[in-house]
Amino acid sequence: MNPIPRMHPRAWMVIPICALALLVWTDLTRAHRVGSVSSLAGRLPTAAVADANSPTGYVRGQREVIVPERSESSFDWIAQTQQMLARNEWRVHWVDYDNAPFGREVSAPSPYRWWLGAVAWLDHLLSGRPAGLSAERAALLADPLLHALALVGTALFVAWRFGVFAASLTAVGLVSMFPFAAAFLPGAPDARGLASLCALGSTLVLLAGLNVSGAARAQSARRWFALAGMAGGLGLWVSVPAQAPILAGVLLGALLGTWRGRLSGPVDPAANPPSPPWRAWGIGGAVTVLAAFLAENFPARLGVWRLDAVHPLYGIAWLGAAELLARIPAGPLRERRQMAWRDFLIVGLAIVAVAALPVDMWRTGDAGFLARDLLWARLTSLPDGQTAGSLGAWLHRDGLPPAVGATLLPLLAAALALWCLARRTTGRSQRLSLAVAMGPVLIAFAIALQQLSWWTFLDSAVLALVVAAAAAPMAKESVSPRWPWVLVVMAFGVTGLVQLWPARLVGAGNTLTTFESEELIERHLAHWLATQAGEPGAVVFAPPHLTATLCFYGGLRGIGTFAVDNRAGFGTTLAIAGVTTMEEVQALLRGRGVRYVVIPSWDPFFDEFAQLYLARKFSNRTSFFARELRAWNLPTWLRPIPYQLPVSGGFAGQSVLVFAVVDEQSPVVALSRLAEYFVEVGDLEHAVAAGESLRRFPGDVGALVARAQVQVARDDRAGLAQTAEVLQSRLSTGADRYLPWDRRVSLAMVLVRTNRVDDAREQVRRCLADLTEAKLRSLTTGSLYGLQVLAKALRLEIADPRLRALAAELLPADLRENL
Repeated sequence: MNPIPRMHPRAWMVIPICALALLVWTDLTRAHRVGSVSSLAGRLPTAAVADANSPTGYVRGQREVIVPERSESSFDWIAQTQQMLARNEWRVHWVDYDNAPFGREVSAPSPYRWWLGAVAWLDHLLSGRPAGLSAERAALLADPLLHALALVGTALFVAWRFGVFAASLTAVGLVSMFPFAAAFLPGAPDARGLASLCALGSTLVLLAGLNVSGAARAQSARRWFALAGMAGGLGLWVSVPAQAPILAGVLLGALLGTWRGRLSGPVDPAANPPSPPWRAWGIGGAVTVLAAFLAENFPARLGVWRLDAVHPLYGIAWLGAAELLARIPAGPLRERRQMAWRDFLIVGLAIVAVAALPVDMWRTGDAGFLARDLLWARLTSLPDGQTAGSLGAWLHRDGLPPAVGATLLPLLAAALALWCLARRTTGRSQRLSLAVAMGPVLIAFAIALQQLSWWTFLDSAVLALVVAAAAAPMAKESVSPRWPWVLVVMAFGVTGLVQLWPARLVGAGNTLTTFESEELIERHLAHWLATQAGEPGAVVFAPPHLTATLCFYGGLRGIGTFAVDNRAGFGTTLAIAGVTTMEEVQALLRGRGVRYVVIPSWDPFFDEFAQLYLARKFSNRTSFFARELRAWNLPTWLRPIPYQLPVSGGFAGQSVLVFAVVDEQSPVVALSRLAEYFVEVGDLEHAVAAGESLRRFPGDVGALVARAQVQVARDDRAGLAQTAEVLQSRLSTGADRYLPWDRRVSLAMVLVRTNRVDDAREQVRRCLADLTEAKLRSLTTGSLYGLQVLAKALRLEIADPRLRALAAELLPADLRENL
């Protein structure tokens, strides 16, 4: 007896409605958390200033939103959408924030960018925000809205073609399957969710074609198969690495279903339809692939030959595979007809068409649909999500945590479908539907064993399989009762919801994740660097992960990131890390126009780059450049800039070294600035050592000033008095005539410390008279604050209102309030 009672069809539709309500609540909760984290400390107040002329909507091209799990692919989608809107481009083929100063190609297809841009433009029209700000807003809305629309549309379609029971199970799966439902997170826009929906949709439409009935069955089936081909072609446009294996799975499933059907005995023409119209499927797919390729590349990029993006070669292979499927007889082997020479020719051409794709991949070394994206090793972008090189590596490291169970439980549906497929009582048409839906599951499972990101696409394939099986009780050929499918969906639904349940909002007693803390710090660093630079697009050299963050939040430009299109920039970063002389480093940095070098303590790239990215014979190499900077063996063309981390939670004991690439300094000037750097960051041990080294320049005013600053920090009054006497003697002879401007600011501060107020007033007056924006930005935070305190105390003022405002802007909020 079936333990699931018969229910009115409208009663089943309550389930999709409840699923939609749950989806809206979870997405609103997650969006609230993203907004809460984005508003936390870890940014400069000036970054919140809107600028309608900026492509991002903020001054200097900065950005604000904290992307969950610092997804670098999300950085790219947001930045490229803002560029598309700012430049009125409908396709983005080139960006300049990577591989500076040359830029890099963009191979990411346009459909998802268009979706993100459409949501941003709608927000712009409704709110009046600058388009750049609306793009950040769209990052919170686009994927949840896509998920909700997919839930409503898929539930209605499945209810129409497969019955309300199948629609109810599908709605539950769309909301609760883990990790599938985690591909649509607010604040982390990515094409993975759209690609998984395309994979699901292309399979469901094909199943609808297999299940048509009635007098016009053949004509209706051809239309559905053509639509399925078009849906699959759109899926290839969105993501070749995601959709191509699904299509290969359909081929495998069709072969499996045909083989299984032959074991069922002779074909009964009255009970079994003719072979499915695979040619219509192939033609629909091939035409769509060609149209997508032209829409993406016409006219300038028609010669592009990259098989990790949509390409006519996929359409050719699709046509060949469809022709081969169409020529496989549906009946037993003894019913095969004799082939003519024309048939042999067509079959040969079809085989060549199918083989052309793998042969070209092998010949050119192009990974094609086997290419991996940035997120291949990450299961989801949920807070503290799982990352591993494979399922086996994950299990070996973590054992069997609840996330593993939630990930694996959807495979119960595949096991149940296999049992249905093997049953003798299963009808031929239902067996073919199950087999066609099973093929993508098998292919996706094989890939998911090696790439955690593929469990999302495996879930979409399992959902289509659930629909194929759950629709059977509504048909004449009943495959199985309903209750096993209800139990299976409840099993993976409940465990999935446990993993998908949104984290608590940020507030008292709640902690940030590691990635959130790191991103807040890096956002503040990016804003600070952008303010120091004074103009958008300053080039920075940093580890690849930090480079992506600095470019995104600061409107800066970087060299090496992990973007798949940035091989040239990443190679240059490896070269800079691996060279063995400062002369080589200087040449590479100068050639790229680098303005800042940033070495964070929390990023291990410069310690691990050799064993991870170089040939085995170089795997023991260490980064000479990073080692020398950490040891403070600085060349005279680098100047250290003091920077204090804005927050300490989760990052206690961490630090970041920032260096400006400057014109060659004299040794005494470089050493004097280094000594004052140590004083400002509170490193008295190194400050004393630098002060002692400055004794080599007993008559240099700048060296005396730096030594005095060290003595002030040490509270060495006797030493300070002695240095002040020597300094006064040198000033009386005009030895400060050629003193660099920033050293004169330090001189004024030392003179005040030694009670020479009149001399200090004269030095401050000279500093203010020669003040320019570039000189103002060249000061460290301590020197800038000291200059403004002295000017106020001595009743002097910066004459230019613009420079006066800039001087206040460059200070942190607490020091600005002290003024």
